Amino acid sequence: MLFVLVGLWTIGLLLLLTDLKRPTTRWISSIAFTGGSGGLSAVIHDDLNPLLSARGWMSEPATRLLGELETISSLVCYYGLPYTFLMFAIVYYPNYQKWTRRSLLPWLLLIPVLLSLAFEPRAGEPIPYRYVTCWAAPYIAGGVCLLLMALTKERNSYLKRSRMFTVMAAVPTLCFALFTLYLLPTFFGLYEWWRYNAWVIAFTLAVIIGSSFRYGFMGLQISIRNQRLDYTLRAITSGTAILNHAIKNDVGKIRLFSEKVKSDVQSGQSDPGELASDIDVIMNTSQHIYEMISRIQGQTQESELRLEPLRLGEVLSECIRALAPVMTGIEVSAYFACEGDMVGDRAQLAEVFTNVLTNAAEAMPGGGTLTVRLTETKRSRVVEIKDTGEGMSKRQLKQVFDPFYTTKHGKKLNFGLGLSYCYNIIQKHKGTMNIHSKPGQGTSVFIQFPKKKRLPIGRELV
Repeated sequence: MLFVLVGLWTIGLLLLLTDLKRPTTRWISSIAFTGGSGGLSAVIHDDLNPLLSARGWMSEPATRLLGELETISSLVCYYGLPYTFLMFAIVYYPNYQKWTRRSLLPWLLLIPVLLSLAFEPRAGEPIPYRYVTCWAAPYIAGGVCLLLMALTKERNSYLKRSRMFTVMAAVPTLCFALFTLYLLPTFFGLYEWWRYNAWVIAFTLAVIIGSSFRYGFMGLQISIRNQRLDYTLRAITSGTAILNHAIKNDVGKIRLFSEKVKSDVQSGQSDPGELASDIDVIMNTSQHIYEMISRIQGQTQESELRLEPLRLGEVLSECIRALAPVMTGIEVSAYFACEGDMVGDRAQLAEVFTNVLTNAAEAMPGGGTLTVRLTETKRSRVVEIKDTGEGMSKRQLKQVFDPFYTTKHGKKLNFGLGLSYCYNIIQKHKGTMNIHSKPGQGTSVFIQFPKKKRLPIGRELV
C-alpha cells in the first residue's frame, strides 16, 4: 500500500500547488489525502511495525505512538473519504454558486461524521460499521450521482471532456471503496477486501497522470511543449512579424468587401443599408490596421496590451460579420449563452478570433458548418469555434502552435504566425487555448478566459 500513500498524497499536493484558492481543488485534494491516510494506516500495520520489531526498535512509547497514528490514519480514511467526496461533488456541480445557504452545507454534512466518534465499535472492528455505513453509503452514492448528472448536463464539449476525466478518476474508486470499506464489512463480515483498493487506485492515478499530460486535470497540467513554445515565441516572434500577419488579414478583408461593393453597384442591386454596412466594415478594418501599427514599439518587441471593458459576444459578432464574404457555402451557427463581459485588448482579441475563424473557413473550401459558441462557468468564459473541415493529424496538431509552422503551403503571404500569435495573446490575457482535431472530423478551438483573474484597466503589458 506504500504506492497508494505516495501516489495519492503526491497528486493531492500537486493539485493544491496549482490553485489553492479554488474550492474544487481543495476538496479533490482532500479526497486524495483522506484516501492516502488509509494507505498510511496499512503501511504502519503491514510494513513499519514488523520492520521495527525485527530490528528491536519497538519500545513501549514507539509502540503506543505508532498504534495511535495507525488508528487516527484509519479513522481519517473511513470518516473523511465519504465526506470530502460528497463536498467535492457538490462544489463541482454546475451552478453550485446559485444554491441558497450553501455555506451551511459543509457544517451540516459534518454532523454525522463527528457523531461517529460517539459510537463504540464492536470487538475487533476498527469503526462502528453499522452507524457509519448509514451515512457513508448515501454520501458516496450522492456524490457519484452529482458527478454523473454534471457530466450529462454539460453542453460545452471541452468542459464535458474535463468532467468525463473527473468521473473516470473518482467514480470507480469511490464505488469500489463503498463496497470494500463499508458494505462488505457491515453486511457480510468481510474485512480484508480493502486491500484490493490498490488496483482501482492505480487506475485512478493512471487516469490523472495521463490526462494531465494531454489535456490537464483539475488545473494540473504537465506540459513541456508549452514551455518550449513560450521560449520560442519570445526568441523569434517579433513585433514586425506579428504586424505583417495582422495587416495581411485586414488587407484581405478590405479587398473582399471592396469587390463586393463594386459588384453590387455595377449590377444595380445595391441596397443602401447593406452598402453602408459594408463600408463600415472597411472603415473598421482600416482603423484596426492603424491601431495595430500604433502598438508596435520596434522591430524586436512584441505588441502591448491596451485594456478596456468589452463584451466577447460583440467582438465575435463583428468578426463573423467582417468575414462574411469568405463564408460562401458555409452555414454559420452562432450561440451566445452570455455576453462575456471582461477586461481585455479589443483589437488583439478581434485579431485572434479573426485568425481562428479564417482558418476554419479555409478548412472547408467545399462548404460546411461553422459553429461559434460563447458560454461561461463560475470560473471562466469559454469561446468554442468548430468547423466540419478535413481536420488535422496528430503530427500536425503537435506543431500547430509552433511559430512559422503552416499547413497552407503554396499560399502567398502566409507566414505561419497565426496560431502562435493567437496563443501568445490569449496567454497575455491569462487565458488558455486548446485545439482538438481528428482527420475527417473537423477541428474545434477552445479559448478560455478566467473570471477571477481580470487584468486592471490602464495597466499595459509588454
